[in-house]
Amino acid sequence: MLKELQVKNFAIIDDARIKFQKGLNILTGETGAGKTLIIEAINLLIGERAGSDLIKDGEDKLLVQGYFDFKDNPMAINYLLSENLIEEEDASDDIVITREVTRIGKNRAFINGIFTQVSNLKKLGEFFIDIHGQHDHQYLLDYKTHIEIIDRFGKDRILDAKRDYSESLEKYFKKREEFLKLKELKNVREEKLKDLNYRYEEIKKLNIKENEEEILENEIRILKNYEKIYRLASEGKKIIDSEDTGIPSLSNNIAVLDKNIAELAEIDHEFKKFCDRLSTLGDFIEEISHSLNSYLANFDFSTERLDSIQERLYKLSEIKKKYNLDLNSTTGYAEKLKEEIESFEDLDSEIDKKQMEYNETREILIKKALLLSALRKEVVVDLEKSVTDEMTDLGFKSVSFQPQHRLLEGNGDGIEIENKKIKFSKNGIDDIEFLISLNIGEAVRPLRKIASGGEISRIMLALKSVISFVDNITIMIFDEIDVGIGGAASLVVGEKLYKISRNCQIIAITHLAQIACFSDAHYFIDKIIEGKRTKIKIKKLDPDSKIKEISRMISGMKESDISVKHAEELLEKCNTIKSDLIEGKTKVEN
Repeated sequence: MLKELQVKNFAIIDDARIKFQKGLNILTGETGAGKTLIIEAINLLIGERAGSDLIKDGEDKLLVQGYFDFKDNPMAINYLLSENLIEEEDASDDIVITREVTRIGKNRAFINGIFTQVSNLKKLGEFFIDIHGQHDHQYLLDYKTHIEIIDRFGKDRILDAKRDYSESLEKYFKKREEFLKLKELKNVREEKLKDLNYRYEEIKKLNIKENEEEILENEIRILKNYEKIYRLASEGKKIIDSEDTGIPSLSNNIAVLDKNIAELAEIDHEFKKFCDRLSTLGDFIEEISHSLNSYLANFDFSTERLDSIQERLYKLSEIKKKYNLDLNSTTGYAEKLKEEIESFEDLDSEIDKKQMEYNETREILIKKALLLSALRKEVVVDLEKSVTDEMTDLGFKSVSFQPQHRLLEGNGDGIEIENKKIKFSKNGIDDIEFLISLNIGEAVRPLRKIASGGEISRIMLALKSVISFVDNITIMIFDEIDVGIGGAASLVVGEKLYKISRNCQIIAITHLAQIACFSDAHYFIDKIIEGKRTKIKIKKLDPDSKIKEISRMISGMKESDISVKHAEELLEKCNTIKSDLIEGKTKVEN
């Protein structure tokens, strides 16, 4: 249960604390007083989105803090333990959930002071609270949500089957996509194979060698500079060997120099440091001379070779542009092409294999879908009885509530049942819609076509009642469940809320005195102006104040002797009904 709620700097709420009780907690006040803000604040504690626009003007951050007792909710405690948000020794009857939102957009959540993700609050909320907002009636009128209600009501039977179906559906879609892709590939195989072979042969025919482009570019550079190379090499040879007999060659001069320096070094050791270097220089000049002689002897210019290299480089350049590759990558590309060609040649056997896998997953999916559908049929029968009982309890004397179970028809891949094409959906093969008749002699019709606002409110309450029981929900919140309700029906709704609150804490906003009279704790929300600021004030009503508020709700104005008397009579009647319920007596007649 929610023991206490603190709200700071939230819209027009300055700093408010509410200590709730077990049972039925009622919030009342004039229209626009800010009652719904309390529900919105609680919503933040279960992970709903929050923007900085909710922060009170002039403040930097808002804070909402809830103090919860989870000792009767082992599922909530187990979740907190599994997420390491509490320790085994922590008191389960004192769990604190905090939410902060700052003006700069920081959004933080804490459980018992430990930082956690907002998504964890949302998950935790599923284990203990159900909030009925002002627009949830529309949810019930959308028949596509009815299958979710069936699954929620029958979750003990349906949950595992639905999970198995979802896993099988995912595998089925994957195998179907693989199979269809290969089938499509088969249709274009000939053209594709022709293209792959052409590319492969074109690259292999060139027989590209490693670093071939660099080698050829160097060779063509040499051939294009033939005359200059020949001139430079010849001059170099001439300088070293000296073809003029009257002039000593560079080699001879260095040899003479080497000999003279060696003799000098024997006399003056200062010259010894030049001996080794001169000897090396002589060897180096001899090596250059030998290379130049060999180079000039073998050097040859060929226009045919130049043309051949240029043509080869052009072909290599064309391949590079065509396939957007550097030449060193072409070998790897050719290997990939070869693998693709081989895979195409093995395509038929691969298609057969994928079709077999697809057929197997399809058969499994059909079995899972039929099992899920059969379980839903059983749950439909149980929900029909439970909701009919609750609606009878809510004053529908001649109600006929029938969840209609059909198979989902449609085109595309599916199964054929009784000559009808049934399609797979994320929820199975079922189509469920709630049908209802509220009067004897009237045929059942879709809920969205027959029920008024007040009737929808009571039907929603009946559904909430049965679902909260199977969900082990310990807190239920109703923001104006009394929409469209009046007269004796409102007394019946108040009685139903009181009955539910014997096993589940209820916090409800209402405008009806007949509902407020059943409260275990009654809170009055008032909007006040202090200075130039609007604030809300929350007051827990004592018995006398409760009579005055019930009086105001009945008459719509400040209490009078007559309205007070009516309020006292109404409270007395409600107290009698409450006593009878506790003692197990028959409920009030509508």
